Amino acid sequence: MSLGLTRSRKDWIYTALVGSNLDLVAALKAEADSRNILIRGCDPVHRSVLVEQGWYSRQSGIEAFLMLDGPAPWQPHRSLRELRRRALRKGSIEILDPLSQEDITFLNESLADLRNRSHYRLRPSLRHLYQNHADFWEQALLYRKDGIIQAIVGWSRNGPRARHLEVLLRSGAAPVGTMEALILESVSLARNQGIQVLSLGEVPFLRLSRHFKSPVNDTTSSAANGYSILNGDSLSYFEKPRKFASYYLMRPAFSSMGLFRFKNKFRPSWTPLYLMSNRRIGVLALADLFLVSGCHRLLGYCLAHPRHSKA
Repeated sequence: MSLGLTRSRKDWIYTALVGSNLDLVAALKAEADSRNILIRGCDPVHRSVLVEQGWYSRQSGIEAFLMLDGPAPWQPHRSLRELRRRALRKGSIEILDPLSQEDITFLNESLADLRNRSHYRLRPSLRHLYQNHADFWEQALLYRKDGIIQAIVGWSRNGPRARHLEVLLRSGAAPVGTMEALILESVSLARNQGIQVLSLGEVPFLRLSRHFKSPVNDTTSSAANGYSILNGDSLSYFEKPRKFASYYLMRPAFSSMGLFRFKNKFRPSWTPLYLMSNRRIGVLALADLFLVSGCHRLLGYCLAHPRHSKA
């Protein structure tokens, strides 16, 4: 799915379903043969391959991910296990897998209802930056208290052995530890399914505090497999990120550091994410993304309603 960006004359591909046997780089190159395209959320491995093909990049944020196997597989800290225990004393987790069309309809209705009961209910929602509907999810986890859904986490596919936690949404009445319980349950499910990498998603407007070198070993193969496997060259959880100028612009409306602190307590590895295009990425393209994604509406609302800006 794509949108035309009128000022920069680019096509922003914001959602794509990629088959497990498809080479993503080859698919993007084929798209670029006939049009000027822009994608976001590109990892360092895919970036290095595309740059070799003459593409241009611009860093947009950082991504938290958990390596679930390998020499030092991720394990939850005791504090996370305690938060999960507290949440499960008051409610339970329901797993929907696989998703039928009936399940997808139910989830989309539940997401709309849940947002109306969340801290963000009065604020304009962002568009096209993440899958805030269940149409392309592979499975979903629900947290219920007294039979009422209080939180939802959805899964999308990053690659054959990689999954992305697409939505982390909870109501204002969700007990302490609800999201931690859903994420730890997702980790358990992922391990049982042979998933190697579990992404907690992007934190925009931040960058790594030190220079990041893309992996050099079998880069093309790693990209073809659908996800970068970073060999210790990512930001560890105890390092602090640096801020882009856009961070200060959006600070009244979007708490990047708050989102970073929440995800960082899972002690993930962090990797940069990039905007990529087969043409140069200038100010007009950034302005297009700012407007088409609805960032201007969110910022305007929060400036006009400062008491809602920190929700």
